[in-house]
Amino acid sequence: MDIFNFSQYEIETILLVFVRISGIIGVAPILGSNTIPPMMKAGFVMALTILIYPTIDIPHVEYPGTFAGLSFALGSELLIGISIAYLARLVFSAVDTAGTIVGYQMGFGIVNVLDPVTSTQVSITSRFYNIIAMLIFLITDCHHYFIKAIGVSFELIPPLGFQFSGAIVESFSHLFGDIFVLGLKLAAPIVATLMFSNVALGLVARTVPQMNVFIVGFPLQIGLGLLMLGLTIPLFALHLKGLFAQMGHNIGNLMSIM
Repeated sequence: MDIFNFSQYEIETILLVFVRISGIIGVAPILGSNTIPPMMKAGFVMALTILIYPTIDIPHVEYPGTFAGLSFALGSELLIGISIAYLARLVFSAVDTAGTIVGYQMGFGIVNVLDPVTSTQVSITSRFYNIIAMLIFLITDCHHYFIKAIGVSFELIPPLGFQFSGAIVESFSHLFGDIFVLGLKLAAPIVATLMFSNVALGLVARTVPQMNVFIVGFPLQIGLGLLMLGLTIPLFALHLKGLFAQMGHNIGNLMSIM
């Protein structure tokens, strides 16, 4: 390949590679954050395209000769990239769900902060969990999954090779259903502790009616929740490592059925 003399076929192939990488980087956690300037993202995607394109073996395919056909091809490549990166987003959605559940149980239902990633109001415990998840995501080198997936995806799914099937819908349906379950599992230790504390406060209210349980209960719930939040961080981190390790396996399974 002469880098100073591209053929029309090579230009179209590079464009499809660029669009697929854009879908992955644009949706991937941290890399696709709104806090990263769009120009920096575009430069990063372009650099990855230049570095990866000569190293991947793309089968020769006949590209459509019409603008509508080429637009459909670009849309399918973008959809492939978004689908691959969205699997990691689902893990972070489970983390946000866990943080929201814990926040409501602690009495932080109206204590919201602005999430710079999604530009929405989220629970303060959800944001705390999200920061921990991002740190573990980087420490365990999970962002390398996406760079690896770029090269592997062109071997498993060549340009114009995307096939929408019922297996893809079923796979995402199971993953969507697992979000709430994973959120409950991550929040379970704190939720169970706070539930038992509510039961204990109810017994105290029945045995000692003179005590104002509402005044005692609010700071007790917050203090006990913060204590359990600190004690369960190692367990939370260990469970997240397992989820991120499983994420790489899920990305491979998704690409194999596309």
